[in-house]
Amino acid sequence: MDHRAISGGILLATSVLACSESDGATGNAVTIAYITHSECNRFGDLGRAGARQARTELSSTSTRPVDVTVIDPECPALTDDGQPLDPDDTCYFARPQMKVIQEVIDKKADAMVIDVFSGDCETDLINQAVDSGMKVVTYGGDAPASKRHTYYGMDNKAAAAFLMDALATINGKTGKIAFQTMMDENDDGGYTPTAAGTFIDRTAGFTEALKKYPDMTNVVSLPCVCCDYQDPFCTEQAEKALQDDPEIVGFFFSYSKLLGEPDLAADAPLLTERAKAKTIHSVAFDTLPEYMERMRAGYVDVLLGQKLFGWGYDTVLLAYDLVTTNRQVSAFTDAGWYVVCPNNLEEFERNTQAMDYRTPLSKCSLLP
Repeated sequence: MDHRAISGGILLATSVLACSESDGATGNAVTIAYITHSECNRFGDLGRAGARQARTELSSTSTRPVDVTVIDPECPALTDDGQPLDPDDTCYFARPQMKVIQEVIDKKADAMVIDVFSGDCETDLINQAVDSGMKVVTYGGDAPASKRHTYYGMDNKAAAAFLMDALATINGKTGKIAFQTMMDENDDGGYTPTAAGTFIDRTAGFTEALKKYPDMTNVVSLPCVCCDYQDPFCTEQAEKALQDDPEIVGFFFSYSKLLGEPDLAADAPLLTERAKAKTIHSVAFDTLPEYMERMRAGYVDVLLGQKLFGWGYDTVLLAYDLVTTNRQVSAFTDAGWYVVCPNNLEEFERNTQAMDYRTPLSKCSLLP
């Protein structure tokens, strides 16, 4: 099983030193705008920390001044029932980020690092930035049709296939499983898989890998909606699936918000009791701090973590290289992923607390 786990922080570290030694005399500051998805997106926390760490290191190693500004677009204003104020504006949710991009263009930054909210809505602005001479690195969310220089992230299709293989291994390559992913609510109260490329790729990877296991069946695809962690909707969907079909022995959480909903044990007593008893196993994406507690409680067996610290640290260093040395990059910069299991959980937590991921994790003992 290919873990593809690249140690965060090592990817670009050698290039930083090379750049700093070749910059020559002190000149104008290298200005880098680091733009998060939004101020209310929790996945940006480690990325912000990584960007600030990169700024600190560059300030001490570069012979040119370096100005890295972390910018959090505002959360879109909503009605009391959570709907956009202008339902006819297809780019409504992306507007705050689009405003920030325009401001960065107007200020003539040297580089922009951005977790794109909507590729469809922001491609023209990103193209405008590149045409002005700005280097653009995307991460998290992407605008693949734009002129951005590279996308730093995880191969979601390959990652989902890896997780499906992991679930098959843990469950002996047999049994009924359930798949949960991000969906959007329709006007009629139904749910449709989100059009976000991340989840399209994860669904494709899961579906293709499942075909390798004829004795495993996905009996239900469950909706999970973004982004209110106080709302137990995702948990309730998984609990109901298990009530409807007690023969389910595994869950694949493509969008694992369920693990962050605060009253998981109370809202899903059957799911959590069976997970602790090891009569059901689960795999999930992402490694937020509270997910570690869910693993410690026995509710999830394998977590596959995106390089959230690298979203800030590696991308800022990469943007610096693009500006100072015109570094050649491919359209996709593969960040790899972390594989967190009970046996290496404490190692991962220590790395997170230290904000230093250069020490590789021990191999997951549940997997070959």
